Amino acid sequence: MFSLASLFEKVVEKCWQGRLENLDGEVLTAAHCKDAWLSLTNEEVCFSAGDRILVCTQSEIEAVAIMLAAWKMGLVVVPAKGDLSHSSIKMIASDCNAKAIWRAGKIEALPDYQQECSEFEVSSTPIVTGVDLALVIYTSGSTGKPKGIMLTHQNVLTSLASISQYLGLTAQDRILCLSPLSFDYGLYQVLFALYSNCTTILYDKPFNPIQALKTISERDISVLPIVPAMGAALVKLVGLVKPDLSNLRSITNTGGHLSEYMIRAWKEYCPSLNVFSMYGLTECKRALYLEPELWEEKMGSVGKPIPGLDVRIFIPHSEVSKFREAKADEVGELYVRGAAVMQGYYNPAAQGGAEIVPGRYRDDNWLATGDLFTRDQDGFFYFKGRSKDLIKQGGFCLFPKDLENHIDMCPLVHINAVIGTKDNLENEVATCVVELHENTADNQKQFRTWLKANMDTDYMPRDIRFVDGIQLSANSKVDRKRLEQDLQVHA
Repeated sequence: MFSLASLFEKVVEKCWQGRLENLDGEVLTAAHCKDAWLSLTNEEVCFSAGDRILVCTQSEIEAVAIMLAAWKMGLVVVPAKGDLSHSSIKMIASDCNAKAIWRAGKIEALPDYQQECSEFEVSSTPIVTGVDLALVIYTSGSTGKPKGIMLTHQNVLTSLASISQYLGLTAQDRILCLSPLSFDYGLYQVLFALYSNCTTILYDKPFNPIQALKTISERDISVLPIVPAMGAALVKLVGLVKPDLSNLRSITNTGGHLSEYMIRAWKEYCPSLNVFSMYGLTECKRALYLEPELWEEKMGSVGKPIPGLDVRIFIPHSEVSKFREAKADEVGELYVRGAAVMQGYYNPAAQGGAEIVPGRYRDDNWLATGDLFTRDQDGFFYFKGRSKDLIKQGGFCLFPKDLENHIDMCPLVHINAVIGTKDNLENEVATCVVELHENTADNQKQFRTWLKANMDTDYMPRDIRFVDGIQLSANSKVDRKRLEQDLQVHA
């Protein structure tokens, strides 16, 4: 397979052995794809290969068909949330100069599109190749203004091949896609069904942990992709709902660390469950994974490089513009190299995310992730936090992710986040915002006692804020920006 255009052909030519369905039982068919093709070719918008089309979606079957047809035409898909505001749509469309938008089953031309010229005038049918752009995925990550990440067909296919291999996906697997298609984690669950001929069920309703557990049981789900907040909400209710998890063989994750408490809770209910702790970012999809059988031996690690990628920790030389590889247990920045690494940001002026460091030839690039890591003597990687998130408290360097992982070990804790703030004297301190399983005065007292007994005083957050619920983003990650804003308001 050389491009994602082949996925459209698989469905239309009825040689696809997989299955994509939603909770109501609607299934992706050749008819969906043919209708999508007609929509793209018969509408007033005159598309050319390379044009960008916004696809505003949550988890509709029709949206998947539009994406497949767009790739077959050589268009670039720009996934966006179905309920995205007008101002956000305008910002994204302007940034990538999108020509049209698909929303609620209709295609509309975008008024601010600027006509583009090419040095090569092609009159015959375009051929879609691996080097053509397939996706521009917008993400603000944890750094601010959304940035358009450019991914080619080959970037996406490389990630699909690598992840499918280490997860051991087969045609018998049934994946429950809890994340929206506007989130790359959700989109890839759909692509797995098309690429690996397995089955993916689109959870196309608002996330409800009780209903999700029932769906896992009723639909014989074997692979469950989650973000930590979802995983915590689900496992908290497993004992109450008592779903049949006999077919569930694997849990995968993105968007943060799965705590030891959460892993143990899942495995207590389902002892043979494989839990894949992983690390990745949209700029290269996935970079590291820990083999499930090592979860106790290498607790806290996100493993080793995925197949096909080179991943290393580098530290800049102090006097020359070069980098040296970090020694074992030395903190440095994580760099990724391989065919899954993005082409760059659509807007070259985008700042604050990852950065491509060019090498000797076109594809000889390293992706500087902006994330801090260490590597142990056995070559296993450990996430320490974002370089910009480092907190200097009382002369000590505190890595928020380290603190969060440690605090997660407290059995009273549901979710926590450590944020850098200022005290009354304008000194930087660590503030821990914590959501307990039961936010009672007695549990708050027990939590403070646990902290004192289990953390070195120099590395303990100076400020503890108990909340009834930590705000999550649209992708079910901890909304750190909202937390920072709330802390400033209540400072």
